[in-house]
Amino acid sequence: MRASITIDRDLDKDLQQATSLTREKRSTLIRLALRAGLPVVVNRFQSPRPEGYFAEDYAKADPERVKLENAYAKAVRQKPDR
Repeated sequence: MRASITIDRDLDKDLQQATSLTREKRSTLIRLALRAGLPVVVNRFQSPRPEGYFAEDYAKADPERVKLENAYAKAVRQKPDR
């Protein structure tokens, strides 16, 4: 399926830079960008889940597992990798 799009100057400049770095065709890079970015666009326009959407799942949680996960959370301090 063929489709045509209009690309502004800034995007064209970025596309030329990506083409020179990757040595791929422009059409290939555009397809890759669409595949990578389309889920982000779709998620942006989805309505948020209602309050308490996962509450039923949390109510079924195994108490031993919750206790274990809380123990791990206290034992291991999380910090950013640098």
